[in-house]
Amino acid sequence: MGNETVVTKIHGTEQAAGHEYFLYRGIDAQTVRLRFNEQGNLVLLRTDGTEGLWADFAADRYDTTFEHCTGAATVEARDSVVELGKRKFSDGLTIRYAPATCADAGITREVFVPGVGLAEREVTTFGGPRVYRLTYARVAGLAVFGGPDYSFPLSLDRVSYEREFTFNARMTLENSTGQPLKLQFSSGQSFDLHLTNAQGNRVYTWSATRLFLAAMREETVDGEKNWTATDRLLLEPGRYTMEAVLTTVGGKSYSATVPLTVTP
Repeated sequence: MGNETVVTKIHGTEQAAGHEYFLYRGIDAQTVRLRFNEQGNLVLLRTDGTEGLWADFAADRYDTTFEHCTGAATVEARDSVVELGKRKFSDGLTIRYAPATCADAGITREVFVPGVGLAEREVTTFGGPRVYRLTYARVAGLAVFGGPDYSFPLSLDRVSYEREFTFNARMTLENSTGQPLKLQFSSGQSFDLHLTNAQGNRVYTWSATRLFLAAMREETVDGEKNWTATDRLLLEPGRYTMEAVLTTVGGKSYSATVPLTVTP
């Protein structure tokens, strides 16, 4: 069976039955409402308004109710070694599920990593076992890699701003390939930001009002390197493009853009 990419996410919260639930879109593309109850158990809100047990991470065995083709859960190990990119965790929680009444269906095994979440799931299908493994995650704004990754994204704190505004930008050089990346700079400046209007005219450069010491230096990135910038601007309403570049020796090797709108 070929590889299949599945995206899961927490896409919001919702108040129901006097509790706040996380809206979780799972591997099966269904959205469920989850929360940790007063006992620290992960529970979901069922359609009849009652709560069912998803996971009791402190117990060695428990009955689950989150999936009708999945039976009782037994903790196989609390010290499973899990590798996510270059990071290795030695406290993975492996849970084995008994079969329920469904034929060729149901979850058979899951592996959870503290602080990350579900790292692996094995399900039974008509064609045999299928395994889902975490390849990428963002937890509390931080990237967790499950596979080699090499990229340079730019993030802003808003999609649109009023005419006079303060922006916060973050540039992240992600390198979990296992190959150290060496960057050469000719001054104390590591990055720059440019803002261009819809007509293609540059209306802002972050470094224009800043001074940097001229000196050759080298930085090695093996994992993740972040740069942040903030500034206050006054612009005419319209559409703009923010570009971030690393000011490495040899020209613009790393760049990223994000569109933004200035409202009246």
